[in-house]
Amino acid sequence: MINYIPTQMCNLRYISKNLLLGILMLLSAGLYAQEEKLSKAQQIYRSKVPGSLEEARQIIDSVIVNPQTRKDFVAWTTRAFIYFDLYKTTDKTKLNSGLRDTIINSLIISNSLQPDSGYLVQNNKLLVNLAKNYFNLSRTLLQDSINEERSSVAYGRYKSLNRLMDPKMDFTADDVKYYLAVGSQYSAMFIKDNNDVKAQEIGKVALLKVLEIQPDNPTANINMGLMYYNQAVNLSKSLDYGADFSQIDIVQENMVKLAKQAEQFIYKVYTNDNGNLKAVEALYYIYRMLNENAKSDDFKKKGEVLGIKFSSEPSNEKEK
Repeated sequence: MINYIPTQMCNLRYISKNLLLGILMLLSAGLYAQEEKLSKAQQIYRSKVPGSLEEARQIIDSVIVNPQTRKDFVAWTTRAFIYFDLYKTTDKTKLNSGLRDTIINSLIISNSLQPDSGYLVQNNKLLVNLAKNYFNLSRTLLQDSINEERSSVAYGRYKSLNRLMDPKMDFTADDVKYYLAVGSQYSAMFIKDNNDVKAQEIGKVALLKVLEIQPDNPTANINMGLMYYNQAVNLSKSLDYGADFSQIDIVQENMVKLAKQAEQFIYKVYTNDNGNLKAVEALYYIYRMLNENAKSDDFKKKGEVLGIKFSSEPSNEKEK
């Protein structure tokens, strides 16, 4: 028995097949067009023709929003590298950069799309490059601009970018290096001007972070000790001529407390290295302030053997 199929149904099936074929052809043509755009963006980028990067950017930005290519890791990686070349010429020294943010976002998306090993290596190398740039910015903002707040932001971003590649990355050595630089910078500022309370606070916090990691770090201990000692020195200079005895007693009591605090940090360095010139010199002045003459004389002799030339006032130089 032969089933009867209405003519209308045959026509509908024929139309449906043709419609599907047409849709597939359109999709294929659309995909091909987007791939052509991607290829063109790559060619322009590789040409390195002056002024061509802006054209490459416009093309790649249209590729990554198109439904047919927005999940192509090649497109996102290409976008990251095009933006990186733009970034190098204009934004590398900026703490906040829209170009840098776009690069990072593009690389994160590319990595999430399961790129092949070659693209994954390229993506991570570029992330490492950007992370290093943040680290360099943190030092520039600290040493050249004397801006601890912005420097700290840059250093935090350096660590965050590295954690994208290795969530368990150990930053102990970097933390010591960074916070020691902060502590040394701001402790020197405070030693120079004891009225700079902000510098004192920033310096102390940074040095204490170093000592939390490395309790015996000589530079951090010396700088902490010198901060306390110089506070004591400036207290003595703050006494007005003819001050009453009660005021003198209060000042002297505070001087002794500060000198004792300085001693604990400096003496730790001396215990670990009795040839440390900074420690020997500082202990001589600390014990002189505390009127512990036997100890003061002992460290003066040790210092002279080491070639230290003592003056009536201690050196205010920071630990190098």
